[in-house]
Amino acid sequence: MSDLSVDEEALEFFNGLSGQLAVELTEPAHSISENLPGNLVAPTGARVKQVSLELRVFEEDDFRDLSEEEWSRVVIRAPSVRMRGESEVVVEHPAPDGNAFTVRDLGEAVAKTERQGRDESEWFGGVDVHHVFFEGISLEDDGVWSICWGS
Repeated sequence: MSDLSVDEEALEFFNGLSGQLAVELTEPAHSISENLPGNLVAPTGARVKQVSLELRVFEEDDFRDLSEEEWSRVVIRAPSVRMRGESEVVVEHPAPDGNAFTVRDLGEAVAKTERQGRDESEWFGGVDVHHVFFEGISLEDDGVWSICWGS
């Protein structure tokens, strides 16, 4: 891990972003119950077709888009990072420039990790389409960045 350098202030900014993962399935998700219309479940046989992540800044009781300067802020200096999402699938991401990950690069890595591993997640018998609110990343003891999702 000696080739890893983290800008803690930039990581705090990244982890503070508001984000929601959009998961498109081969079959539409449905409410788990009439009483819980926001709690979605995927049909048992549904598979992930596409995943996207929108990140925004929440300030002063409103959301705003990130500035180009914020997107370009370097968070991690490393030739690659490994990430684990809602499943236990670990995905390795090479740094786009070979040296560092910006806020934009990390957002793309989070989405790519979920695109590759979300099919292996499970919630009420199907792919987890409920835990989709971005709550940040943290470096685990095994050197893998764990993506935290809320509902």
